[in-house]
Amino acid sequence: MKGRRVLVAASVAVAVASAGVGIWNSSWLKLETVQVTGNHHATTQQVQAAAALSPGVRLTAVSSARVTARVSSLPWVADATVTHVLPSRIRISIRERTPAVVVQAGSRTYLVDHSGAVLQEGGAGYPVIAALPLTVSFPGDRLALPAFGAAVALLDAFPADLKPRLAWVNAPSPDLLSVILTDKTAITYGTADSLPEKNYDLTTLLATGKPYASIDVRSPTHPAATAR
Repeated sequence: MKGRRVLVAASVAVAVASAGVGIWNSSWLKLETVQVTGNHHATTQQVQAAAALSPGVRLTAVSSARVTARVSSLPWVADATVTHVLPSRIRISIRERTPAVVVQAGSRTYLVDHSGAVLQEGGAGYPVIAALPLTVSFPGDRLALPAFGAAVALLDAFPADLKPRLAWVNAPSPDLLSVILTDKTAITYGTADSLPEKNYDLTTLLATGKPYASIDVRSPTHPAATAR
């Protein structure tokens, strides 16, 4: 009797499991909706187009990894999470990149994040990096220029109380960094080394209230300044 109950229970479990597999692989679970959340700059239409999911495809045929890779190729998308929502929906949750700087290249400007990912052509409201050895770029590119990395390091360390006075950073190379203030004062940094010491010299000189045409902090122990 006991053996019979065990056999019946096993048969029921197999039947339930088979039914579950059957439903999961059935044509009933067809894609009807692609929901996009978390996007602000990348449009829902852009994300859906990048996902390349055809209406009516079985959810079991949708590879989350492949959809994530396709959507993450969009310039603004840092990461994407793909979730199957039964019975007929795919949800794509977006984490977008954060703009950090505007890069000027010739007559064009580009909005770029901290890692160097080019988000879009045009942009304003962020610190400007100019004079990079760059003629043209496109959304989706990544700026791997050493001069760009050095300029971003300088901006990260630039004194907070002086940032409203910053006009732009010139970065023709990693060892030729300079900052132009809104009053046209030119500050020569050279490299991005010893930034705390260089910024200390800079703030000390500017705190005197004297108008300077240029300040040279390449040698933190021997800063130099030219009066306006």
